[in-house]
Amino acid sequence: MKAKMIGFLALTLMVMQANAQEALSEEAMLSELDSLQQIIYTFNYADDTTDANDFASFERRLAEIKTFGLENELYEPVYRANNMFFNHYKYQLMRPEALEVLDNTLRLAEQQADSLKIARFIYLKGTLSFRFDELDSAAYYFKTSLEMGKAIEDIGQQAASINALAVCYAQLGRDRDAIRYYKESRALAGQIGAETQVTTAELNLGNAYGRLQMADSALYFSQLAYKGALNQDDITMKWSSLNALSLAHYLKRNYQEAIARSEELEREVEQVGENGYLMTSYLTRSKAFKAQGVLNKALEYARKSLEITHEFIATDNEIRTLTWLVDLEKSIPDYKSALMHQERLSFLQDSLAKVEVNQRLENLTVQYETQKRLDEIESLKTLQAETEQKLKFRNLTFLFVAISAVLLVIALVVFFKRRVERERLARQKTRNELLRTQLNPHFLFNALSSIQLFLINKGQGAPALEYLSKFAKLMRRILDNSRKDFVSLEEEIATLRHYLDLQKVRFDHSFEYSIQVDVQDEMSEIKIPPMFAQPFIENSLEHGIASIQNGKINISFEQHDDLMRFKVEDNGIGISRAAAMKDKKGHESMATKITSDRIEVLKRQLKKNISFNIKDRLSDANEIIGTEVIFEIPIQY
Repeated sequence: MKAKMIGFLALTLMVMQANAQEALSEEAMLSELDSLQQIIYTFNYADDTTDANDFASFERRLAEIKTFGLENELYEPVYRANNMFFNHYKYQLMRPEALEVLDNTLRLAEQQADSLKIARFIYLKGTLSFRFDELDSAAYYFKTSLEMGKAIEDIGQQAASINALAVCYAQLGRDRDAIRYYKESRALAGQIGAETQVTTAELNLGNAYGRLQMADSALYFSQLAYKGALNQDDITMKWSSLNALSLAHYLKRNYQEAIARSEELEREVEQVGENGYLMTSYLTRSKAFKAQGVLNKALEYARKSLEITHEFIATDNEIRTLTWLVDLEKSIPDYKSALMHQERLSFLQDSLAKVEVNQRLENLTVQYETQKRLDEIESLKTLQAETEQKLKFRNLTFLFVAISAVLLVIALVVFFKRRVERERLARQKTRNELLRTQLNPHFLFNALSSIQLFLINKGQGAPALEYLSKFAKLMRRILDNSRKDFVSLEEEIATLRHYLDLQKVRFDHSFEYSIQVDVQDEMSEIKIPPMFAQPFIENSLEHGIASIQNGKINISFEQHDDLMRFKVEDNGIGISRAAAMKDKKGHESMATKITSDRIEVLKRQLKKNISFNIKDRLSDANEIIGTEVIFEIPIQY
């Protein structure tokens, strides 16, 4: 209330001062607009607690400044006033009025041929569409703004548009596309020293990696965002970073740390009544308690999260919370509550589907009208350019023909060279795909045999179902990776952990394994060929340590500049003894053959050397104590 009174008194004072002056300089107008901008922050747009007279006085003074600027051809205050009018209407959800302000401003910018202002207010059109959940239209406007920012080489406009596009893609569930744009936005913001925008991009990256359940990257960028928020003394950024950190620790299975971060956020926001930040925080805390087996606490915080989604009418968050709550109540079990929440969830999902259809139709209309206007502008520019070109054409005709002939010859040579190169790469890619078809059935046969043995020897339904579930997840990873030439080190390690955890169940936990990583770059940025080490791990299990107790498999990844050196070691019978046993059985080592073929293809493709060595491990007494396999492969980024 005090803030509202101060805002109103300040506004009244400025109006009185303006009426006492016959004219204002541009500098004075901009200074007054800065003061009016601060008054916007005192308005409560969420309810009707702000007096209507305050709004009317604010709008009247803005209109006076705008009119004075137009009459005296002082356009910068006009643009600033229109920007404030737009925000004022947008916060009140007065869409037609906000759109009219943008259209009028764009016409003014087009008359002045001010490309930066055109890009800026097209960007604001995107924010308006985003405000009303019209993500297709928002993405269209942000892309248009980005292209214009590139054309005029304005890095700030590019960074803002790229970040907004990333948010749109994240809302559409396309987190991998969003990550690509967030990283580009972060790099551009870093170039111009926009620390707040860098921190925002890092926070968004942490959230996106969290949704993809890539724990290491989620934690890395969330920690960067938290540190940036502290350095910039940005309290809201700090709260958002705490939310991201809580989720990242949950994904890392640091459940107590996830709960601690959530509680820290709760202590801070409850002091100022910003409970909206607790929607996601309570949901993450519920999941952490569930993972610890504290079901009563898990249920308590899931229901608290649901209450806040109702308070803020946050439909997407309500759907996520209800989905978790239904599963949680079924596991307790509390089928009555689960049924009630499932009915609400189904209603929301059906309603959302209908809204999306109507929004898409409306978006198409908006996009058509906007494109029509841009086409008209482009047509005028084209006509002007054609007129200028005709004036120069007569003097340049002969020179143009000569240069065209030379360029045509060069273009033909380049075209045919590229065609030959594409054909060569296509042949290499075909050989790569052939090798993968040899590798994947080989692994699939052994994995299915494991499931068959588990079912026959164990005779237990529940463990078998759990084993099959884990196997399905592993196969999904393998199928995804089989379509790629390279995968991130983080993905490769996750796949190996899935595979080894399944094999531990199959072999009755008769062996242990470890994976060590020593790299300088971020694991999600380092790319290596998928499933290189798996055939040799499988050989260790089947032949190396199958006949001994307390088997051990150690896997390590070490980065040496642009080389990745990874090693597989076991404490089994050794490669020479295993090979002799295979020869007696007439069995050929598929692991060595497939890997050798893949290495040859990769050498030709990358035009770099790849080393591969497999040998017995020897003790100080020169006794065989296992097998060691070492690869050195160039890193891709």
